[in-house]
Amino acid sequence: MARIVGVHGIGWSWRSREEMHETWHGALTTGLKNIRYADAATVSFEAAYYGHLYNAGTGKSGGGALYTAADVADGFEYELLEAMAREADPAAFDEDSDEPASKGGVVRGAQACLSILERTPYLGGMTASVLIRQIKQVHRYFEEPALGEEIRAELETAIQEDTRVVLAHSLGSVAAYEVLWKLKDVRIDTLVTMGSPLGLKSIRRRLARSADAEPGRPPSVRRWVNVAAEQDVVALRKKLKTLYNDEVEDFVVANPLLHMHDCTRYLANLRTARAVEAALG
Repeated sequence: MARIVGVHGIGWSWRSREEMHETWHGALTTGLKNIRYADAATVSFEAAYYGHLYNAGTGKSGGGALYTAADVADGFEYELLEAMAREADPAAFDEDSDEPASKGGVVRGAQACLSILERTPYLGGMTASVLIRQIKQVHRYFEEPALGEEIRAELETAIQEDTRVVLAHSLGSVAAYEVLWKLKDVRIDTLVTMGSPLGLKSIRRRLARSADAEPGRPPSVRRWVNVAAEQDVVALRKKLKTLYNDEVEDFVVANPLLHMHDCTRYLANLRTARAVEAALG
């Protein structure tokens, strides 16, 4: 099996394992070549692909149906949406209120948040419908036990005894964190989380780990490196160290404005490349 395993995030429902392998391996190789890593062209890579699992069932989160603000569920989905909007444009919120200046119920609040996000350049013209679909994919991971189990099973299959590095982007970092807490007989040298939402309270309180354990680096991992772009509204909490028992090495990096959450930018980043180089030797 591969010495490097990659775990994708949201938005891969209509793509493929082959496409992920080509995209991720290419970007990673670029980063390794940039730092003159001698074995850049021959690193073995395994794609932990689960996007197709979102295409089953009757929900819209994996498909092409259009979403509106009325589709944003109260609770978890609205919390994520509002947190992203606050990060994108803090001035749009009243200092004495937890809701956008428009106020009102969850639908009015959701619409106000979506309006903020649609006009921010960070998201590269992403529509409200796409934003909601991606938030719902995160929600489904936690709220549909069978789906979550299938996603984690894909990671458990990909991660083997000879795996040295796990690269996990976006929602993939959440799944990887949970799986690496579960795997007791595997020793991973380095976990690299990229554009991770693991700093969000709504995410952290849903994480599965050993009942008697403090939140921190999974026991199966020697080193945890977290890479977050300065303007990435998904990685709202850029530094995870204080949230995870001081066992994370945080690096805030610069991604292009219109590609602030792009997995390929993270994979080719200097910090990612150096972490991989150190793990592989």
